[in-house]
Amino acid sequence: MAQLPFDPTKLSPSELALYERMAERRKAQGAGFGGPYATLMNHPELCERIEELGFYLKFRGHLPRDVYQFVVLSVARSTGAAFEWIDHEAHARAAGVPSSVIDALRQAGAAGGAFPPPYDLVAKALSSTLAWKDVPQSVQDECVAAFGVKGYVEMVVLSGFYQMFAAINEGFAVAPPAGSARPFV
Repeated sequence: MAQLPFDPTKLSPSELALYERMAERRKAQGAGFGGPYATLMNHPELCERIEELGFYLKFRGHLPRDVYQFVVLSVARSTGAAFEWIDHEAHARAAGVPSSVIDALRQAGAAGGAFPPPYDLVAKALSSTLAWKDVPQSVQDECVAAFGVKGYVEMVVLSGFYQMFAAINEGFAVAPPAGSARPFV
């Protein structure tokens, strides 16, 4: 499939204002507004709603940043979404995810790696969410104890959110940055 082009000059004045507002808000947080968001701007109202949830999870959520990034990389690896991996690997390192954990995720994904705490617990929960199965009660209880109810809910939602983004990125052929090597085969 070819990329779905986006041309901001074809937006109505209200859609252009929405686009500029979302781009500026993300820029103020040090984040870009390209990739899947540019593709989604072909449906501005839908883009706004998706971006709002993404902004909340990324910048206002309750999960520790390293756990957030571990979830994103786990979903990217599980779904084969190269754009997400490339877009988040440096963020994961900056958030404190150890290189050994990132390398294990790249090689075998969340289900195949042996991870130190707290990533081992997160991987247990993701082994269910990525398979679209119920998270076992004991794992849920451990996650709630470790991250609080809100953190646990965000973890499950984040898994689904980035599964949706994997579908968007792959479904609309959102290309990784030029010159980027594929992170996995």
